[in-house]
Amino acid sequence: SIFYDSKTEIENKDEIIWKNEIIRKKTDYLYVAFHKPFGFECTNNRKIKDNIYEILPKEYQNLFTLGRLDKNSEGILILTNDGKIYNKMVALESNTSKEYIVDTHFEISKSLELAFTNPFLLGNRLTLPSQFQKISKFQFKVTLKEGINRQIRRICAKNDNQVAKLLRIKFGNIALEELKSGECKILNKNLFN
Repeated sequence: SIFYDSKTEIENKDEIIWKNEIIRKKTDYLYVAFHKPFGFECTNNRKIKDNIYEILPKEYQNLFTLGRLDKNSEGILILTNDGKIYNKMVALESNTSKEYIVDTHFEISKSLELAFTNPFLLGNRLTLPSQFQKISKFQFKVTLKEGINRQIRRICAKNDNQVAKLLRIKFGNIALEELKSGECKILNKNLFN
């Protein structure tokens, strides 16, 4: 924030006019749901091959992602130019839930289920318990309240299984629904208040 005097605070989104001349235009915040396809990196580094910005429409090139999905995962990403919601949605203190459908190479064991529903040691950190629902012998749904790097893949590997497909179907209250791979849709900003 910029302070004009001790009583007036100017927000980053505010337009600043001085002597009838616009010094800074008002920032319109934009929130976009994007179905990230398999095989693309979530990175702002445009030099990295197959980054999501290669396939995003021109009007969304200035947006950043809230959270990430690894190259071999797909599903819902939120893109925005509103930095204030980062802590609310993504930072370590956030408890925004993320829901996934996971297909595995091997049959889902009881130990794998328990690794998700109880605290599980990943590196030097214990995970938070997750909601877990077995859908079939090789597929489950899991809802995480944290975002440890490659958490689902690592827990599966430590329980003698491997992820065949990982699809994030929900990020907070934003669902993937009928959004097809590579498609975007503008979200109502009231979803983030």
